[in-house]
Formats: sequence, structure tokens, C-alpha cells
Amino acid sequence: MKKSFLILVIFLFLGVLVFWKLTKKESVVVGNFRECAEAGSPIMESYPRRCNYGEETFTENIGNELENTDLIYLNTPRPNQVIKSPFIILGEARGGWYFEGNFPVVLTDWNGLIIAEGLAFAKGEWMTTEFVPFEAELAFKTPIYKNNGSLILKKSNPSGLPENDDALEIPVTFAQNGESWTACSGEAKLCPDGSAVGRAGPNCEFAFCPNTGGENILPFDSGVYGTVLLGPICPVIKDPSDPACEDKPYATIVRAIRLGSPKSSPFATVESDKEGGYKLSLPPGEY
Repeated sequence: MKKSFLILVIFLFLGVLVFWKLTKKESVVVGNFRECAEAGSPIMESYPRRCNYGEETFTENIGNELENTDLIYLNTPRPNQVIKSPFIILGEARGGWYFEGNFPVVLTDWNGLIIAEGLAFAKGEWMTTEFVPFEAELAFKTPIYKNNGSLILKKSNPSGLPENDDALEIPVTFAQNGESWTACSGEAKLCPDGSAVGRAGPNCEFAFCPNTGGENILPFDSGVYGTVLLGPICPVIKDPSDPACEDKPYATIVRAIRLGSPKSSPFATVESDKEGGYKLSLPPGEY
């Protein structure tokens, strides 16, 4: 009798243990935007993106990009994008950001340690107050500990005076275990409510549609296309025209920005090919 009772107690204990394991809910600690997104919480379609968890709202870290939109902006990589060595940096900066046609570029790990540095070079006449395209390439050794860091584009400061220092700094993510990195393509998707979203974030996924959690995104099949030409090539226009002075196809970055949006937040971005041709998929609107 005692033996049977003991066996029954053991079975009851095991049953309670299994039930507790099956019904136990793991506690989720959310302290920032990434943890909020990983917890499956709704993400607001905004820039920067916001994530709601309970009564708290977490904003995605995009560095100081919005504070520098009238001086410099990046086309690629975008804030929090995954990068892999080597990678190309493309964007535009006002002429005052350069000195002798270049400015310093620095890549740091999570702890602020410099893991790569170089120069970004103007792809046009830099002695102007207008925006001038730039390009740089950095190679780095992927940090072993933590996969986040910062990309810093420093304003050239030949004077060395602290009051003339300035920089654009954005967070980046280092590719791990064979992850690859590509620039976000210039596609757009139509949401059920008629609004449209572009690709964003570290993996170039489409932004979530309002009130859908990213579901039911429909393809959109309209946009713009054209050819980028560089000219005049010669300082003097001749009559009859000289074929050598004709405008030339130009490979560059083409950005579509919604009317009223900051220059640092293009809706879609694409590179023109060697013939200057480009095509962007966009919903109807003003850009």
C-alpha cells in the first residue's frame, strides 16, 4: 500500500512539473528598439521607426542624421544596415564639408575603437556651397565581440580649431556567419489602405504597413525612369558642335524624396548604370 502511494505521489509530482514547464512563460526584458522589435511588438511607420511595448515606446537609433540633413547625408549604408568588408560609402555633402576634395571617414566597434579609417573623395567640383556627391571604400576586420559599431563621416577641418569640428555618425551592424550586405533597392510596395512603403532597416526589408504589422503588402507597378547626363564637357560651346563635347552618360546615385520629407530620408534610391540609365518603382505622388 505504501509503495503504491509513493508511486502515485511521484507520478503526480512529474505531472505537475511537466504542466509547469509547458505553461511557463519566459519573461521578456525589453529596453530598446531592437529588443522591442524582436519581441514581436508593433512598429510604427515613421522615421526614425518607433516600437510600442506595453506602455513604453522605443525609438530606433539612427545617430545624428536628422541634425545634419542640410550639410551631409548618406545614400548607403543607411543607419543600422548590415555591412561586410569591404563596403562602399556613397552620399552627398556640401562643398564646405570637404578640404582639397576629401574628408575623413572612420569606422569604430561597439566600444569606440577605430577598426578602419580612410578618406571620402568628391565626385565633382567641391569648391561650392551646393551638395557634391562623394564615395569612399573601407575594409575592416569583423570584431569578435558584439556586432554593432558606428560609421563616422568627419568634416574636414584644416584649421584644427574645435569650433570647426563636425561629424555625421550613424550606427551600423557587422555581418556575422556569412551574412551578406547589399544596398537597399529602390522598390516600393502599396499597403491595403492606399499608402506606400519602401525598403528600410538593416536587412532592407519593406517597412511595415500602418495597422497591419507588415502583412498584406501589395506590389506597386509604377515609377519613373530616365538618363543621367554630365555636361557641359568643354568650357566653350562650338558651332557646329564638337562630338567630343557632347554630354556624357553619368553613373551616380538617383534619389526620390517625397515632397516635404528630409533629404536624409529618400523614399527610394538607385544607381544609374554606365549608360546613365535608371529606373525607380514608386507609387503616384509628388517627389
